[in-house]
Amino acid sequence: MPIQATKDDVVLSGHGAVDVGTGETAVPGGFELVVLAPPGASISDRLGGMIERGEKVNKLKLPTKASGSIDFEPIVYAAGKMAPNYVLYPPTGLVLKPGVPHMLGVAKATPLSELWVRVKTFSRTGQVTRCFWCACAAIAGATNPTVDAG
Repeated sequence: MPIQATKDDVVLSGHGAVDVGTGETAVPGGFELVVLAPPGASISDRLGGMIERGEKVNKLKLPTKASGSIDFEPIVYAAGKMAPNYVLYPPTGLVLKPGVPHMLGVAKATPLSELWVRVKTFSRTGQVTRCFWCACAAIAGATNPTVDAG
């Protein structure tokens, strides 16, 4: 399934992690959260840049120890569903070249539950707005394989 951020979507961009101490957060009504990497994985700078620029990503590839890499579908959390309370960090060392109008970042570590207030400003009456987690879902101490565009 191709993935592409559009002018109506919100892209949360920077470094990211899953901090087991932050629990979960509910996806607000009118939104769905699209996460490009499973918990314990990173995303490549190339993949992040493609989403931020609104480019089409034909598929995601997740490396495995056994078979090289496998096709991977993004994790989608619908409105009302519980998602890990991912933590977004500043984009230190990243070169961001946004092409989508609604790209949000942070100046300090911020859990997703605190970002929803900023994301909600882009809600559209009667429509579902996608919110892309364009950051890693790394877990401290894990091997954190890197998801890339295929």
